[in-house]
Amino acid sequence: SICESLLEELGVKTTAGATFGKVYCGVVGGSKRHEFAALGPSVNLAARLMLPKTNSGVILVDKNVRLLTSQIFFKPLPAVKAKGYTEPVPIFEPVMAGENEWGQTKTNIVGRETEMKEIIRVA
Repeated sequence: SICESLLEELGVKTTAGATFGKVYCGVVGGSKRHEFAALGPSVNLAARLMLPKTNSGVILVDKNVRLLTSQIFFKPLPAVKAKGYTEPVPIFEPVMAGENEWGQTKTNIVGRETEMKEIIRVA
């Protein structure tokens, strides 16, 4: 996985949680002390999915998987109980397939050549 590659090549331990939803992105705080932040339920869930006890790499929630199934294969994992959710949250892990390895995209990402090169360089 991309997280394993980062650990092997750069010695960087990473986990990621990906969610989908509306968020507030902007300045939070007063005039003397403030910061730029992303706030909302999907941000909170993504942060909870990053916790090591539920995540060994990259974890996505059901909504993300439905949007990406034509591009990436996913392995379902046991649903997790998350603060603020009454039902367990279904989670999935992206899986590398023979022809669809990290760094090789099958879709045309318009206008993101620089970003893709940087991601591939780091991964």
